[in-house]
Amino acid sequence: MKRAPRIENKVISTIKVNVLYFAQVREATGIREEKVMLVKDSTVDNLISKIKENHPRILRLNENIQLAVNCNIGGKNLSLKEGDQIAVFPPVAGG
Repeated sequence: MKRAPRIENKVISTIKVNVLYFAQVREATGIREEKVMLVKDSTVDNLISKIKENHPRILRLNENIQLAVNCNIGGKNLSLKEGDQIAVFPPVAGG
């Protein structure tokens, strides 16, 4: 676990996760994968916000992008930990 600089005499702990982008999400971000640093105890929802902040073109996709954490579909409140692998892909249509 890495530590960020002190802010107002507090040390903020961070984690780093590996994010993989697929299909239209990869096209929107322009990259295949990246490491994303988050504050410790961040959730999937926090990661989604960070991705949208770093890659605003992803906003053109439906808000319902799908994420899998360590090969398991998870809810937005799922806590992330150091080294997690997150796959991000567009919503899939069935029929």
